[in-house]
Amino acid sequence: MKWLDRLRSIRRSQDGYTPLIEVGISRDNLLHNLHTYQEAYPGVGIIPVLKSNAYGHGLLEIARILEGEGVPFIMTDSWFEAERLRKAGVRQRILIMGYVRPELIARQGLRDVDVAIVDIEQLRELATLARRSARIHLKIDTGMHRQGLLPEELLEVARIVAGNPALVVVGICSHLGDADTAGSAHTDAQLTSWRHILQEAQTLFPQIEYRHIAATAGMAHADSAGGNVARIGIGLYGIDTSPGASLPVQPVLELRSSIVSLRRIGKGESVGYNATHKTKSESLVATVPMGYFEGIDRRLSGSGVMQVAGQEASIAGRVSMNMTSLDVSDIPNARRGDTVIAISRTPTDPNSVIGIARRVGTHPCEILVHVPAHLRRVIE
Repeated sequence: MKWLDRLRSIRRSQDGYTPLIEVGISRDNLLHNLHTYQEAYPGVGIIPVLKSNAYGHGLLEIARILEGEGVPFIMTDSWFEAERLRKAGVRQRILIMGYVRPELIARQGLRDVDVAIVDIEQLRELATLARRSARIHLKIDTGMHRQGLLPEELLEVARIVAGNPALVVVGICSHLGDADTAGSAHTDAQLTSWRHILQEAQTLFPQIEYRHIAATAGMAHADSAGGNVARIGIGLYGIDTSPGASLPVQPVLELRSSIVSLRRIGKGESVGYNATHKTKSESLVATVPMGYFEGIDRRLSGSGVMQVAGQEASIAGRVSMNMTSLDVSDIPNARRGDTVIAISRTPTDPNSVIGIARRVGTHPCEILVHVPAHLRRVIE
């Protein structure tokens, strides 16, 4: 794939445009994380999850890096994502885990794509439409009560599948709703339900190839729950949300821009909307051309930091739609054009994904998926 990187570099040099904002994607860190999970769980096939623009990292960019890494399949949430991958030339088998309209499944317009069945009505409708072979995974509701076939519906599922030979059950799966809580009674109850269902399903559908309930937070249960594959989303991108000892994964994404304006203002002056920031002394304020449209969480207004010349600079006032102001008074060498790191790859930094999520009181996934798709991803 090095020739592709060279081609992209040539195109960037020819188009004469250097974007003000870049999303840096570390190939080494991504592959390190995948291999870390593969080595830690050798009895379980690791399934990279590429939904939601690969957790904000870039759907096509991440898929291309992972090609040739020997994973059983990759996972998306939607037909749209799978279609984008196929149109871009990605050949890896795909599982679509979210709801897909039965007519799309029946049409089978995409090669080597499996689809999760998430409720009985979807399966009934598909059974009336399918004429070509459709490989399906049965998603079972073991207690999260968000999606999935009910355990008591398994016999009816078997009857429906038997009535249409085009329906081929190749997988069974579920999802743990509280796996990131240590000692969760809810997780224990789900696992008990899952084991009973798995035993029944393997009798009804002996051709099942894939069994999966564990995701990043629940990897400790991957083997004991009888799974032979596990879905790794946020962990693949460098954040291990499991409640036990974390694996040494490394963040993949860095969001950066530069200072485009500097101004020195006097004591008692305000910065930004609604005059929420008042200077306590003469201050040097830098403007960075990215705001909440570019993935800077508005809840960081007046409390977050970015990095300029390796030093922390506080966000001064409200984060605007396309701009953020920084107080760089303590960075005397700050200059127009200096690189600004808005989201750091160093987990201990206050502006890392974990640090930002803690500061604003949310899950790291929310920070990552809000890095917009239109920003240029640069594979490093």
